[in-house]
Amino acid sequence: MKRYLILCATDGSDAAQKAIEFAAELAREKLGELLVLHVQQTHGSEVVTQGLKQFERVENIRVTEADMFRGEAERIAAEGARYAQECGAPRVQSLVAEGDPARRIVETAKERGAGLIVIGSRGLGDLQGLLLGSVSHKVAHLAPCTCVIVR
Repeated sequence: MKRYLILCATDGSDAAQKAIEFAAELAREKLGELLVLHVQQTHGSEVVTQGLKQFERVENIRVTEADMFRGEAERIAAEGARYAQECGAPRVQSLVAEGDPARRIVETAKERGAGLIVIGSRGLGDLQGLLLGSVSHKVAHLAPCTCVIVR
């Protein structure tokens, strides 16, 4: 039996939580796999900032701005995957990608052979979405497969 992969994009927002619930239900019903993806837009500097230097001295751990951004991105993806499992998705993975969210979501769907993309209607960037077009709208336009926008 061919596996059915559902890609669910998350930014940690309430709209993304609703999308994860929906995707988890579909994965459970279709006995499919669910990939929870968070796209980190900013890499961050490899420099240890003044504030982080003090943390480095106290904790004896070197942390850069890039490390902090990556850590937060991994937390968002992992929490999304945990929530999907709580919602009953049978097989869940999490993934962090970096770059333009709409492009990376579409690229990941193509690379992984996703049969469905699930995304929330509005994430954390509401003002930017109003001015430049929402990530969900761009994904729906560019998606290589069926795309469901959850409200």
